[in-house]
Order: sequence, then structure tokens, then C-alpha cells
Amino acid sequence: MPDSHLTKWALSQAMKELMTELPMEKIKIGDIVKRCKMNRQSFYYHFKDKYDLVNWIFYTEFFEDIQNSLEKPGWEILTKVCKFFYKNRIFYSNAFKVTGQNSFSEYFEEIMHPIILSQCIEVFDDDTNQAFYATFLADAIRVAISRWLFEGARIPPEEFVKLIKTAVMGVAQMAKKI
Repeated sequence: MPDSHLTKWALSQAMKELMTELPMEKIKIGDIVKRCKMNRQSFYYHFKDKYDLVNWIFYTEFFEDIQNSLEKPGWEILTKVCKFFYKNRIFYSNAFKVTGQNSFSEYFEEIMHPIILSQCIEVFDDDTNQAFYATFLADAIRVAISRWLFEGARIPPEEFVKLIKTAVMGVAQMAKKI
């Protein structure tokens, strides 16, 4: 493993540990580098801020692995996402609590939008508002997932996605009638 990747991995492990102990907004770059016995320069060489680090963690631990299955139905992908979040619920619950520019919440929506848009194209085949529907659904799904995590993810991921799918398909059928 190249040194650069080892450094990123060490920083990510430190961030993951800290996020089980503290809310993300209370974690400082100094806390992260101290945890893995590095200096601030090492951190900033690899990441622009702690939000960039959290996004990198999601990308490398999950999204990179599903790149080859993006042609699968969106519900399968969403189920994989929710299973991953369920397994790492403390970390991602903490990550979703931070909103705004450069936040994980914003990054997650950016990743999910094209996946949802591809599904909207299939459902709303000749509707010119597909991009609007995809944005609306990406927002709704992000909020539903974050609420599910904030409430302790008491519903198993498969059942949770089934509920989202039922709600989305119901809205899609209503929208087609309008």
C-alpha cells in the first residue's frame, strides 16, 4: 500500500474513532492528527478539511465498491447503502447531523442524484421534469435515511428501503395522473 494511502487510512481510522466519542462539529483537525500521531501538514496534504475526510471515507469504504453495480436497479443500490449505514450507524448518524456546504449530507445527495435520475427516466419516460423529480426524491431519501439513523435505525435496512420504495412508487403513480 503506498504511503499516501496509509496516511489517508490512518487519518480515516482516527476520524472514525473520534466520531464514536464526539459530535463531528466538536472534532478539530488537531484531534484527528494527534490520534494518529501525525502533524497538521500531513492532514492538509491529503484533505482540505474534516468534511472532505468523511466524504473520502464513504467513497473508499462503500461507493468505490459499488461502482461496478451502478447498472443494477436503484432499489438494490439503496438497500446496499442502507445496510452499510446500518452497520456503521454511529459514524453516519454523526456525519448526517452536519449540514451545509461541504457536508456529508450534501455529498451523499450528489452521489445519489444520478442514480435516482436514472430511475426517474424509467418511471417518467417522456416527462420533461425528470431532473426535478430526481432532485426531489434525492432530498426526500436523504432526509428519510438521516432520520432513520438519528432514531437508532430500529427498522432493518431491507424493511426500511421497502417502505421508501412503496412511498416513492405511490408518489410517482400520483404524479403521472396529474
